Order: sequence, then structure tokens, then C-alpha cells
Amino acid sequence: MNRLFIKFVFKMALRSMSIHKLRTALTILAITWSVATLVALRTVGVGIKARVSDEVNELLQADILIMERSLSIPEQVSYYIASIPHVKDSVGTIFIPAKIGKFKGVNLVGVPVSKIDFFNLEIINGSPPISDEAKEIIIDSDTAKALGITAPGTMVKVVINYGTVYFEGEFKVVAIMESRSFLSGLFGASFVVAPLKPIQEMLGREGFVNYIFIKIDDRKLINDVARAIKRNYPGADIVKQTDIVNVIIKVMDIIDGMLMAVTVIGLLVAALGVMNTVMMSIRERIREIGILKTIGAGGTHVLLIFLSEVIIMGVSGGVLGIVAGYSGSFILRDFVNSLGLAFEIPIFLVPEAFMLGFCVSLTVSILAALYPIYKAVKIRPIEALKIE
Repeated sequence: MNRLFIKFVFKMALRSMSIHKLRTALTILAITWSVATLVALRTVGVGIKARVSDEVNELLQADILIMERSLSIPEQVSYYIASIPHVKDSVGTIFIPAKIGKFKGVNLVGVPVSKIDFFNLEIINGSPPISDEAKEIIIDSDTAKALGITAPGTMVKVVINYGTVYFEGEFKVVAIMESRSFLSGLFGASFVVAPLKPIQEMLGREGFVNYIFIKIDDRKLINDVARAIKRNYPGADIVKQTDIVNVIIKVMDIIDGMLMAVTVIGLLVAALGVMNTVMMSIRERIREIGILKTIGAGGTHVLLIFLSEVIIMGVSGGVLGIVAGYSGSFILRDFVNSLGLAFEIPIFLVPEAFMLGFCVSLTVSILAALYPIYKAVKIRPIEALKIE
């Protein structure tokens, strides 16, 4: 098998493709579409997973959570936990659904004033409460917009209606924070922050909290710290930041799998297109096969003649699919965001997705062509020459 024959094979392939331009273009388009779908989904999926991890890190502001549905955790527990090795900070809070005004549902977070900085709130107007006793509140910009509040100083009614619990009180809005602050950006919910003591007094649970947010100095030690907390407080319901990320990513993997099923359908269509193109090409060139075999060409030579055409289409479709898929990932990102996703999806260059798309393109094209090429290889010269 010399270089001259290889050159001859590819010339024949290019000649056949140029003669049947429309058929070739449609086959390459089918391959391009399936590869582009795969690349776009993988690219956006990688971006979402990266963003989710970053959002949890930035917005949760805690490596470990201890939580109870009822207000049954003594506030002092947070101070004891702060003394555990590698615990950087620990904050006891009340975290409970509430309403601001008549209709606006929010998540109310009661925090000791000295620990408000723990949550890295992005204040855009006003300043945080300065007293643990003050009935003051920080609302996010979405809540402010819904209530028609443009500046601090407005009095609002806070209603806690949780199960059999019903309390209400008047609070002064002292600051407006970005809606992406705290947990809002990840879950798309509205959060408001108030000093802990007034919330405890409203609920009649002075000295008790239902959430403890914990930061550690080295996230590699998160499991060690969680075990230490469990040893000291066996009944504690502990949730690690890594657990939250893993649960979200598992859900996303299921969604990825469902979307990939759509890609598989596209690949099957592309495979059928390749198979049909090769079969038609063989039928039109069957006399050429007979002549080549008559002058000494073997089965391998015939295989290469048609396989070269398939490889060209597969490579072309793969390259175009990668370009279209990466470009399409921006369109897909905008579409997903338009459905109400609360954060912007970053788009990265994902070599793994590009390589997968290219390999799938080439592999599907070759596998789809093997059967018709096999039939061509098995044709006897005398049978081929009889066909008009």
C-alpha cells in the first residue's frame, strides 16, 4: 500500500463527493448537527457544574451546617463549636420562612449583629444594624422592588407563619443588599437579615437557634471537623457544603443523561445518513469496483476507496460540529438563563467535549459504513461487470 495509491483513493473520494454535492452536504450536516448538540450540552453542563460549586462556596458562606427544624439548639453550642480545632468561625442563627408586607414571601435569617460580616452581604444602600436589640432589617433588592422601597428608613411588617407558629412585628429597613447576596443567587429565593434577639423574642425562644453556620480554616479537613462535631454532639444533623454540591451535581447528571438521549437520536439519524450515502455511492460505482478487481485490486483496496469518503465526511462533520457546538453553547446558555436560572452560566473551552465530539463523529461514520462497504468488498468482479 504505497503513498500513490492513498493519494488516488482520496482523489476518487473527493471526486465522488463533488459529483453528489447535495447528498454529501446533507450527510455532513447530519453529522455536524449531532456533534454540535453533544458539544453544546457538554460545554454548558461543565459551566453549570463549575458555577454551582462557586455559588455554593460564595453564597452559602459556610463549610458545615448544623440544623434542626425546631428551635432546639442552645445558642451557646455555636461558641463551643468555635473552639474545636480548625474551626475558623461559628454562627448560630434562626432561619425561618416569613412574609414582608402583605404578600412577599422571604426567608428570614436572624443573625447576631457582631456576626453579620460572616455572610459577606453586598450592601448597596444603607448600613447594617448596630444593635442586637434593634428591630431593624436588611432586605434584598428584589424584595425592595416588590415592596416599592427605594431607600432605607421604611417600616415594614414581618409576619412569621410557620406551622402552628404565628407572630408579627414592625421592623425598620436599614439597608438594601444585592439579591445575589447570601443564598439568593443560588436558589432564586429572597432573603432578609435581622438581628437575632428580636426574632428570638418574637418566637418566645430566647437563647435558642435552629441553624449553626461553620467555617473551617482548611476545606481538606471538612470531614475531620464534621466527625469532631459529631463526637461532641451526637444528635447534631450535620450537612457539609460538599454534600450540597454533590446532591446538586447528581441531579444535574440525571438531567445530562436525559439530554444526551436526545443526542443519541441525532447520532442515529447521522449514522443512517452515512449508511444511505455509502450504499448509494456503492450502487452507482459498482462497475468501477468490478473493473478495479479485474485489474488486481483486493478487498482492502475497495474498502479504502469507500472508507476514505466516509472519513472525509466524518472529519468534516466533526470539525464543523465542534465549531457549531461551541458557538451554540452561548445560545443554549442564554436559553437556559431565560427560563429563570438565578445565575449566569460561564462558558469554557472544554477540550474533553471537543475530543469526544470528534471521536464520536468519526466512529459513528465508520461503523455506519462498515456493512455496506463489507457488501461491496464481497462483490465478485463478474457480477459487478454484469450490472448496467
